[in-house]
Amino acid sequence: MKTPLLLLAAALALTGCQTTPAPRKLAVGANPESVTRGFDGDLFVSIMGASRKAGDGDGKIVRVHGETVTDFTTGLNDPKGTVFAGGFIITADFDTVWKIDAQGHKSVLAGPKDFPLVPAFLNDVEVEPSGQSILVTDMGAVTKMRDANGKLWPINSAEHKAIPVIARVFRISLDGKVTEVIAPTARMLNPNGVDVLKDGRIRLAEFFTGDVLEYNNGKWKTIAKGHRSGDGIVHDSQGRFYISEVMFGRVTRYDADGSHPALLSEGLNLQSAADIYVDEAHGQLIIPDSKAGQLVFIGL
Repeated sequence: MKTPLLLLAAALALTGCQTTPAPRKLAVGANPESVTRGFDGDLFVSIMGASRKAGDGDGKIVRVHGETVTDFTTGLNDPKGTVFAGGFIITADFDTVWKIDAQGHKSVLAGPKDFPLVPAFLNDVEVEPSGQSILVTDMGAVTKMRDANGKLWPINSAEHKAIPVIARVFRISLDGKVTEVIAPTARMLNPNGVDVLKDGRIRLAEFFTGDVLEYNNGKWKTIAKGHRSGDGIVHDSQGRFYISEVMFGRVTRYDADGSHPALLSEGLNLQSAADIYVDEAHGQLIIPDSKAGQLVFIGL
């Protein structure tokens, strides 16, 4: 005779009910920031390294094959946003955007002299719908955002109003041509994460104010608020969008119209939440927990 627990399990199996897989964690190195699928379907992760200083050379890209993590490209400084486009891994690193081939060899896609102005702090990267170019955020005056304790200045404070308006969004073609897509504006004071929809609408995670912004042919719209230290922004095939907060370890999902926010990070005990990746083919959201040095995999 089956126990009640066994009967319940049998009933669930017959009705096709499934439970959400338990979160999985994988150590990948010091300060992981961004992740993408790349060569042979493996995951590639930007590792900013322990130093986080220009010229330190301790940044790298690691390759994740199953549970195995290996160095793929070394000698970077502070690689952040990372994508796979045109047969290359592409990553932004302070004032330089690198492209990396299948053997792990790096070359400059766009350096400081290729930009209209020398970038202040390149961060996130996203592939445009054509697949022939990428968008890159320049966060601008990142050294002016925080107080001596590393906390973001209060909204509408004198310090907030004193932050220089110099941030931009650039387009870089796969042959290295750079153009400005979004010019500096106080509304986009320190943009971090960038996402782009099939119709060309650009979405930004505004790190300082916590607004999630949408830019379309010169017009702005705020589609969500309250996500200070917004790092990654991505969308899935249903149009739902996800926003991470690196300083607070939170990840929130919204319906396509910006309604029904759902906190996905509850109970994960994340120390931070960097540039998230929707991996629909494998039914998971991948969260780089920079402070913990690991990737966290949760079911979609």
